[in-house]
Amino acid sequence: MAHLTQTQLEFFAVNGYLVVEDVLDEADLRPLWAEYSAILDWVAPKFLAEGRICSSYDHLPFDQRYMAIMAEAPELIDYVEITLPLVNSQISLETTPNHGPGIFGLLTNPKLLDVVESVLGPEVSSNPVQHVRLKPPMRAVRQEVAENSYVGKTTWHQDLAGLLDEADETQVLTTWVAITDAPLDRGPLCVIPGSHRKGGLTTHCMGKDVQVENFIPAKLLGDDLGNKTVVPLPVRRGGVVLLNCFTEHAALSNTSTELRWSFDLRWHPTGQPSGRPAFPEFVARSRSNPAQELRDPAIWQQMWMAAKAQIIAGQYEGDIYNMARLEAFANSPVCA
Repeated sequence: MAHLTQTQLEFFAVNGYLVVEDVLDEADLRPLWAEYSAILDWVAPKFLAEGRICSSYDHLPFDQRYMAIMAEAPELIDYVEITLPLVNSQISLETTPNHGPGIFGLLTNPKLLDVVESVLGPEVSSNPVQHVRLKPPMRAVRQEVAENSYVGKTTWHQDLAGLLDEADETQVLTTWVAITDAPLDRGPLCVIPGSHRKGGLTTHCMGKDVQVENFIPAKLLGDDLGNKTVVPLPVRRGGVVLLNCFTEHAALSNTSTELRWSFDLRWHPTGQPSGRPAFPEFVARSRSNPAQELRDPAIWQQMWMAAKAQIIAGQYEGDIYNMARLEAFANSPVCA
């Protein structure tokens, strides 16, 4: 895999999305499976000792073990994330983001960065708005977390809606990286082609069960001509879906019997505001000054731990998430 072709770039410009298969291979993905297996090796005995689960399930392979623990202790999602909660008061010492060398290796993978550079240019920063989605089959999900986008389907939204106003002009690019196959029954992304060309943010209403799970009302979905055609985007393991930050998209429910695992990684041209200044960004690629690139995963981890400590200590007083934007949207009649 090298840089995107002109045909691919033109498709992305017109449609606001692009599926790129086979960006990563097994050697690229293997460290992630090892790193997340180690997380379960730490969490499972802890949960067992606290009576949250009835077994550590260490005889099971990673995907089945994750699903078994989640079925009994859905709070497991707080232990596998790669970012901090969106509300200052919910950030705790115990549930720390995971920033190991495997995840850092994904963020600095030259194959992935070649794709990103094709769209954003030669100076690229890792945007700190990033997530991991480990989605069990919906039949195995407890009701209290069924509406959480880390577990169930994802509501229709635009990625820029979750950022502070400072990033309204930032060219944010999302790369949705498939760690497992994501066929139709495992709940892949779906998009409305061309919806990024409407010229700004569509009204988003606050989530009903999870406030920050904002959503675009169905009546407002569509491209600049009012077309509401929904295109699902199944993708193979190692493939990547690119999204413009204004593209209206969602994710379907996992109706299969298998785990669906993906990373939402975002990027922006270096020097533009990230939209979440409480969390650390870093230079992932610089053709003009490669010495600026962060290459040490330990430093990246320290950056996140320092941000977390600052927030817990009350030393960061700004907003993490743009609740003011959501509250303004909430006054719209379509959100009533």
